[in-house]
Amino acid sequence: MSSTNPKSIPARIFGVFAGFGLATTLLVILMLLTWLATLEQTVSGLHATLEKYFSHKNFWVFPDAAIFKHDLMGHDKRLPPLPGGFWVCALLVVNLVLGGIIRIRKGWRTIGVLMAHFGIIFMIIAGGVAQFKEERGVMMMSETGIPGLPSVMDYAQSQVETSVEILEVKDGKVAGPVHFIADRHYKDLEAADATRLIRLPGLPFDLQLERYVQNAKPMSEASMAAERGEPVVEKWYLFVAPANNETAADTPGIHARVVQKDGKQGELFLLAAPNPADFNGLAAPAPAPFTVRQGDRTFAIRMDKQIWPLPFKMRLMDARTENFPHTTKPKYFESDVMRIEEGRESKVFMEMNQPMRYGGWTAYQHTMPGGANSRGGDAIVSGFEVVRNPADQWPKYSIYLAGFGLCLHFILKMVNFMSRGSRSSTATKA
Repeated sequence: MSSTNPKSIPARIFGVFAGFGLATTLLVILMLLTWLATLEQTVSGLHATLEKYFSHKNFWVFPDAAIFKHDLMGHDKRLPPLPGGFWVCALLVVNLVLGGIIRIRKGWRTIGVLMAHFGIIFMIIAGGVAQFKEERGVMMMSETGIPGLPSVMDYAQSQVETSVEILEVKDGKVAGPVHFIADRHYKDLEAADATRLIRLPGLPFDLQLERYVQNAKPMSEASMAAERGEPVVEKWYLFVAPANNETAADTPGIHARVVQKDGKQGELFLLAAPNPADFNGLAAPAPAPFTVRQGDRTFAIRMDKQIWPLPFKMRLMDARTENFPHTTKPKYFESDVMRIEEGRESKVFMEMNQPMRYGGWTAYQHTMPGGANSRGGDAIVSGFEVVRNPADQWPKYSIYLAGFGLCLHFILKMVNFMSRGSRSSTATKA
């Protein structure tokens, strides 16, 4: 008979979650998810693929069969499911904490391994923080301030997220605060009968949103009749176009109604985000907003890409670019900008791998459409990607920590090996 007492149920559960077997399984699944997502982004686009494979909203992922057989595209063929990447990483953090921090033997011999485990955990947590807290937008500016592309901006605009905006207008100007409804409140309303009432405190009415379309094209019945049951409003409707591989190229739309505080509903109207600017010197015209009159007050309702105000202004002073010879591939982008805050001005040089970090925001040289030829020279328009992420530098620190820990562990192992070899040699001579 064995003298070993059987483990309790909590001890067995701890052993499973802290075990090397679970860690290996999770790492294999992450490898598969990364490989499949890399293949699928060529079919579905980068943003949509990341949302599908690594969003906290998805517990399971069904890879698209079109990544292996292009003929299956659009036929809704799916491969066997895999766990969502976010939750695989979350379980990996639990495994590393239990097995790599709590259960591991503590001492000077394992200090390097502990540091490496802390670094990996820190890196995974940084990715989770970024998913929930990161704000990312673009600033497109021109040196001369042409319509739609100003030379001075104090806000960044999202490329993929939209919002419904309600503005009170008086004497042709915005009066009072602007009310925003973020797309997380209506992106799930894709079914024909899906509706949601959005309460608007401080306004004399509420808003009911219906039938969201990811890529909507406002269409006149005179040019094409509605054939899919789309609601028609004053001979116009939102044509449901296929989503683009690059989500930034989509023009979302939604149907809406004004609802009075007593519950009386108004007529249906259409909202659509403006087309992306072509960035060749002209911005795409924005659709006209819907107007609501309440007594002597006038409100405008429109859909646009989400914006984030910045704690400073940026003015584009000079933009320069150059392509590789006989190609349209950029060799470099660089811009001189003036950062303005409370009347203070600071000149900043920016290029592709040299961002500006200030006030918790990071601005990268993102694009320079309509630039110069391969001989180089001045450009007219410069685009900056602006990111606010509290975990922006965490991956760098985690790599330093994990790298130092592994180096320390290898050095300790080498010293231990050499000292044992020296003792063995001395004992042989004796």
